[in-house]
Amino acid sequence: MSQLLVPLLNGLLSRRQTKHEAAADQVPLLVQSLTAVAQDVRDIKADLRVVGEHGTKLQLMDLRLKALEGWESGARPQLHQVANQVQLLMGERTSRQLQHAANVVAKE
Repeated sequence: MSQLLVPLLNGLLSRRQTKHEAAADQVPLLVQSLTAVAQDVRDIKADLRVVGEHGTKLQLMDLRLKALEGWESGARPQLHQVANQVQLLMGERTSRQLQHAANVVAKE
């Protein structure tokens, strides 16, 4: 019986050792793959940080744009009022100039 078991046991041990050797041969490839995956994860994290920074800058620019639009909408009526006053003053000035010219011509 032992004559049958010894070769069978040796065969099983041999196959087991072959499997372990094959698995050991795969370890460097697995380490290389895990290293590549880890580098990819670091790259993705760096890209996400950049995207986050850009998002923050975009929000800041959006707030500044809204503030500028608010200022513009508040300034527009004042600008129209000033423009109207300038037109009135320019009209009065032109009127006075024409009146002065007419007076000068009438005196001569």
